[in-house]
Amino acid sequence: MTLEELKARAEIHDVLLRYCRGLDRVDMSLVRGAFHMDAYIQFPESLHKGSLDGFVKFLADEMPRFVRTMHFLGNSLIEFDGPDIAYVETYLQADHQGSELHHWKGEYVKLWARYFDRFERRDGVWLIAKRQLMVDWMYRYPASGWFDDHPDASVSHRGKGTDPVLRKVAGFDGKPTGL
Repeated sequence: MTLEELKARAEIHDVLLRYCRGLDRVDMSLVRGAFHMDAYIQFPESLHKGSLDGFVKFLADEMPRFVRTMHFLGNSLIEFDGPDIAYVETYLQADHQGSELHHWKGEYVKLWARYFDRFERRDGVWLIAKRQLMVDWMYRYPASGWFDDHPDASVSHRGKGTDPVLRKVAGFDGKPTGL
């Protein structure tokens, strides 16, 4: 494995992580930033199938309807097809608590799924050109009697841009990274 390939793998992995941070913090600029502008997104028919703009609009409407979410990425297999294309399969576990505005009405939903992504490096930047979500299974827990809510749970920061992790930090070379 070359240094260039290791660098590409790290850049691809960071894109995946920023996407999940964007979902959980309801920060659509982070979500949008994971994709090339002409990306095609194929989620299940009931969610979204089509352009990046439509996908971001769907998420901007959907994500605030949750009290909280947590998207956790697991195994991620990156296979290169030349120096500028990578096919990436990433396992996902996602937890959601629907608000009264969501059709789950307070229920907790756990999703086990996989992202199938085609990453492309354009102008030296790796981003998602095509994404497919394959839902393997999901489980809905009733709104009460299953989970105790910790009194210090951090839902108060969700969607407000106040989460402490969103602060600007200096990069490896000491220059601000501009999260």
